[in-house]
Amino acid sequence: MTDQTIKLDSELTIRNIQPIFSQLSELLTKDKLLPIDLSQLARVDTAGAQLLYLFSKTCSARALKVEWRGGQAELVTNLASLGIVIPELKTETQEELL
Repeated sequence: MTDQTIKLDSELTIRNIQPIFSQLSELLTKDKLLPIDLSQLARVDTAGAQLLYLFSKTCSARALKVEWRGGQAELVTNLASLGIVIPELKTETQEELL
């Protein structure tokens, strides 16, 4: 992984969202591939889901490519239960559902 990779912990909630928001905001100033390591992330609350969704939409609008690494099926299910779908975030389970 490069130094620019943001690695998220097991939870992204209102309690720990500020430093992640800052890191993701900084990535928006880059003009290259934006790697996000989700391999440990399993639980998000509404605030965390909204942050991931907003980041995804903002990158899409700015034609920035995000490389979502290691998204777990549990994460996709958790996001879906909150009504959030990030098309670029693919897991084997999500691909089976599509």
